[in-house]
Amino acid sequence: MSCAAAEMPFAAPLRAVDHVGPLERGTGLRLRAAKRVRVEDPYMVGHFPGLTMLPAVFLLEGLRQTVARAFDLDVPPEVLRIHSVRLLAPMLDGDDIDFAVDLRPQPEGNSWELHARCTRSDGTPVAALRLVVGVPGAERHVSAAAAPPEPTAGVPVIDHVRIRELLPVRHPMLLVDRVDELDPGRRIVTTKAVTGSEPCFQALPEGLTAAHYAYPRSLAFESFGQSAALLWVAGSGTDVPDGVLMLAAIRGCRFVGDVQPGESMRHVVRLEHLSAGTCFMSGSIWAGARCIAEVDSLIAVNRPRTEVQGAASVAAC
Repeated sequence: MSCAAAEMPFAAPLRAVDHVGPLERGTGLRLRAAKRVRVEDPYMVGHFPGLTMLPAVFLLEGLRQTVARAFDLDVPPEVLRIHSVRLLAPMLDGDDIDFAVDLRPQPEGNSWELHARCTRSDGTPVAALRLVVGVPGAERHVSAAAAPPEPTAGVPVIDHVRIRELLPVRHPMLLVDRVDELDPGRRIVTTKAVTGSEPCFQALPEGLTAAHYAYPRSLAFESFGQSAALLWVAGSGTDVPDGVLMLAAIRGCRFVGDVQPGESMRHVVRLEHLSAGTCFMSGSIWAGARCIAEVDSLIAVNRPRTEVQGAASVAAC
């Protein structure tokens, strides 16, 4: 089966699951899905150059696509809430990832709470996720901790050239255009312009609704995560040349809106605590004056590149 994102009936960075099994109906709903990590998949070439690693956010995309295929939904489902995500091991080129998913229907209808366990083919656990995926209903207001970020004006605090020096990701996975504000060790505000030429929109059929062109929330969260990495690295004055900054956990994320092509996405990230190679952050995602998501806690870690590459060697044995 081809893995081209063009096969998806809605905007998606890639086909994030290769196979979805049938729904098992017993004491609850269960299903299994599978994905092979491939360097040739869309977006993968830029994450990270020289060390192909499946972005953790693509597990969220995989669960979204699993729900769409399992229930044959006409309207694109979305990640509505992330209760918790724990990343346990890297997922590298050639790894086969198995998704074991328990689904619990939610009272609002057309949404399900998912408890997912992801493992490599050698039995190594790679992630545990608990989130709600479903068809968006009437948007609820997110009470953000602050007012919308000020409109961008003038020269950026950190420009695109410097961002490329600080972040070990490249096109099309580099998802921060500029840094507009930076209070080192405290707060950062960044911008990502969403254009109709993004790879995730390519080859979609004509006649789709705006919902089908919503910027994938997996990519929106990846952009937020890259902004968090910039706060950590630029704020500390350390480029971490030999390290790999990796998402370790998410706790409490609520999405209530989307970004459409032609809009600019803004991230406000706050550093809550930094200790021994682990960083705790929170923040919000904006489209203009609309707060479209709020993140209670993002936890990132810095791992030596040799340690991550060692995981690849072990997986290949």
